[in-house]
Amino acid sequence: MRFIAVIPFLIAHALSQTITINTTSGQLTGTQDDGVASFKGIRFAHSPIGNLRWEPPVTFLSSDIQNATSLGPSCVQQFPFQGQALIEQLYNPHAPPEDEDCLFLNVWAPAPMSGPLKPVIVWFYGGGFVFGTASLPTYDGASFAKNQDIIFVSLNYRTNVFGFPTAPDLPASGNNLGFLDQELALAWVQDNIAKFGGDKNQVTIMGHSAGSGSVSLAITRRNSSATRPFRAGIMLSGVQVSTSPHLNFSNFNALATALGCMQPPGPQRLQCLRNVPASTIRSYTNGPNSGGFTPGVDNVTTFGDPLQRIRTGQIAPIPILIGSMEGDGTVSALNGPQNLSAFIAEQLGPVGGLLLPPAVRALYPGLSDPQVIAAVERDVGPVGAFFSRPTLRREKRERIMIVHSKSPAKLWSDAFVSSGIKSVYRYTYGAVFADMQPFPNAGAWHGSELPILFGTFNQSTATSAEAQLSQNLQTAFANFAKNPEDAPPVANWHAYEPGLLGVALIPTLAKIAYHGNVDPDNFIELVDPLSTDGPCIVWDPFLDFRE
Repeated sequence: MRFIAVIPFLIAHALSQTITINTTSGQLTGTQDDGVASFKGIRFAHSPIGNLRWEPPVTFLSSDIQNATSLGPSCVQQFPFQGQALIEQLYNPHAPPEDEDCLFLNVWAPAPMSGPLKPVIVWFYGGGFVFGTASLPTYDGASFAKNQDIIFVSLNYRTNVFGFPTAPDLPASGNNLGFLDQELALAWVQDNIAKFGGDKNQVTIMGHSAGSGSVSLAITRRNSSATRPFRAGIMLSGVQVSTSPHLNFSNFNALATALGCMQPPGPQRLQCLRNVPASTIRSYTNGPNSGGFTPGVDNVTTFGDPLQRIRTGQIAPIPILIGSMEGDGTVSALNGPQNLSAFIAEQLGPVGGLLLPPAVRALYPGLSDPQVIAAVERDVGPVGAFFSRPTLRREKRERIMIVHSKSPAKLWSDAFVSSGIKSVYRYTYGAVFADMQPFPNAGAWHGSELPILFGTFNQSTATSAEAQLSQNLQTAFANFAKNPEDAPPVANWHAYEPGLLGVALIPTLAKIAYHGNVDPDNFIELVDPLSTDGPCIVWDPFLDFRE
C-alpha cells in the first residue's frame, strides 16, 4: 500500500523538469510542469537583519546558482488580539514559518518561455500591513500563467514594526520600509522579467486589502511625468483615504521601553533594539500591550491627501480596475460593538454625535443593528477594524488609512474620472458559496474572492458554479492587464462614470456574480452607481478632508 501511494508522487515528479535562467539574483534553477515554469523564493534584497534591520532594502546581486524551487518564509507577523484564531484561519492558512530574512519573490510563466513578450501581473498581499505573505497557497500564480498566458509575480515586503516602525530614531522617509521593499521588487521585475518572457512595459500591479492600498500608494507617489514600473493598477478592496500628516511615535517608544532600550531616541537606542532577537520583538508585538505598526505620512512614499493629488494630476495617470465586496464589513464587524450607538461613538468620536442612530438606520432600511454595523463597515470602515479598532476620528488618524470599503472605491473612481482618466472600471462582488462561509452571515466577505480569482479554490468542495466563476473572473482581470487602455475587461463592461443626483445615468458599476449569476453572459451585471452609493453621501466627508 505504501508503494502504491508513492506512485502518483513519482509520476508527477517525473513529469516536471528543472529549468535554469540567468538573472541579477543569480542563475535560478526552477521547475517546468504542466505548461508552467515556476521560480520560487528568489532573493531580491539582502537579508534585512542585524544592522540592516530598519534600513532600506539593499539590492541583492549574484552570479551563483540559486535553488528557486521552494517558496520563501513569511516575514515576521503581528496578529490581532481579538479574533486571532479566525483571522489566521481566514487570511494566513498554511503559511510557511516566519523569518526576518524574508525578502523573496516568485515568478510563474507560461512554458516554454519564448515567443513575443507577455503582459505581467505583480501581486501585493494584504494583512493590514501587520501580517501577510506571498507564500500562501491561495496566491499560487500557476493558473494565471497557464490559463491566461500571463507572467505572474508575487513578492514579500516587511510588515508591522519591522516594515513600518514609525520610529523617531529614523528619518521620516525611512519609516515606511515595506513600501521600499515593494519598490525594489518592482525594479527587479524591470531588470529581469524579460528573461521569463515578460514585457517590462506591460506590468500591472494588483493587490488585495493592504496590498490594494499599496497599489493606490504606488500610484499617488508618482506624478504624471515620472518614470513608472507599471502601466495599470488593480485594487481589490483597499485604497488610501485622507490621513493626518502627523506621525505618532508612541507605539515604537513603548516597544523600546518594554524591551529595555532606555536611551533617548537616536542611534544608540536603535542599535540597542537591533541587538534584540526578532523572536523577542515578535513576542511583544503579539502581546496585549503592543499597539499596531502601520504606515505613516512621509511625503515621499505616502501623502496625506491622495484624493486631492488625483484631482490635481499629481499622480500616475493610469487605467485602474477597482472594487469592493458586498460583505466587506462582515469580518471587521465581528469583534466590535454590536450596539449602534456604541459603534458610532467608538468609530467616529465627537463628530459622530452629529449622526444619531435613527439617521444611520435610515440609510440601511430593514436591517438589524448588527447588520447596519456590518453595512457601515462595508461602506466606510477601516481595513484594520479587526485589529485594535482604529477609529475614523480625524484627530486620531496619524497612520495611513487604508480602507476596504465601497465609499473609498467610489471616491477614487470619481476622482480618476474627474481628472480625465477614461479607463476606469469599478465593480462590487457578491458571490456567496456554501463552502466558503466561515461564520454565520459571512456573505461575500473580505477576501473570499481571492481563491476564485487565483483558481486555488477547494476543488473537493467547490460546485461547478465556483469553477465557472473562477474562469470568468480570472479572464476578466487578465483581459484588463493585457489591454487596460483600449478594451473593457468584459465586452459589456462599460468604463465607469460617476453618478450625479437627479441625473439619469447609463449603468457603469459592475455587480459581479450577484444572485448566483456566474455564466459568461451574466456574471457581470451593470447598474447605475446611484443604486448602491446612496449612503456614501453621508460617509464621504469622513474620508475626504483637508487639514
